[in-house]
Amino acid sequence: MVTFNQLHIHMERKYLTLTLIFASIAAISVIGFYSSYLSSFPDYGKFSLVIHIHFVAFLSWLAITIVQPLLIRSGNAALHRRIGNLAYVIAPVMVTTMALLVLGQTRKLVGESMNAAAISSVIGVLDIVSFSAYFTLAMVNRRNLRWHVGFIVAATIIVLNPGMSRLFNHIKPGLGLPAAVIVPFLIPLCIIVYEKVKLNKAILRSPYALFFVCWAVEIAILVTVPGTEGWKGMVSWVAG
Repeated sequence: MVTFNQLHIHMERKYLTLTLIFASIAAISVIGFYSSYLSSFPDYGKFSLVIHIHFVAFLSWLAITIVQPLLIRSGNAALHRRIGNLAYVIAPVMVTTMALLVLGQTRKLVGESMNAAAISSVIGVLDIVSFSAYFTLAMVNRRNLRWHVGFIVAATIIVLNPGMSRLFNHIKPGLGLPAAVIVPFLIPLCIIVYEKVKLNKAILRSPYALFFVCWAVEIAILVTVPGTEGWKGMVSWVAG
């Protein structure tokens, strides 16, 4: 039989692990944006206001994900809820700025390469839809800790990908795309294995299993949709 002390220690480790995961994601993301954005300090005038707003919202999201497990670990549930409410502002700002940035990037690429514009726009739309869906599921399931945390992790993986892709491309050009495809499979897979082996939790009831399947669907869409004439026509129409 699991004692209260054993359960307490397990929960302490769980929240500390979550903080370390989110802190690692934040570090990778920020480093990934160093060369394209942060290295320009203090000459930020060349960037649009939308980019600045998006980056502030992006940092705010990462900060919240790091702080929230620590607050629960310390027993400060009231402050956890108050800070959590900020996500209802930050998430819509992120989605709106993402949409504006995807539109701007698509219009820029159409004049250079329709294929590049088609691929970039699909990635952007998938990021917007998936982040919005995972955030919504996390908030709807805020009283179910496993599912709430699971979908916050899922949403944060979506946030991770652009910065991580830039970081890997900086290490070796062309490495960003495969990393952005593979890493979102590896993170939930590791959590699923841990939950099954250490906690004996059902895989089919895991939010991480659902994310794994959804990510596979996203990759299938990414492989098939950009090359279709219908999507290219839509991209051309949207780009004006």
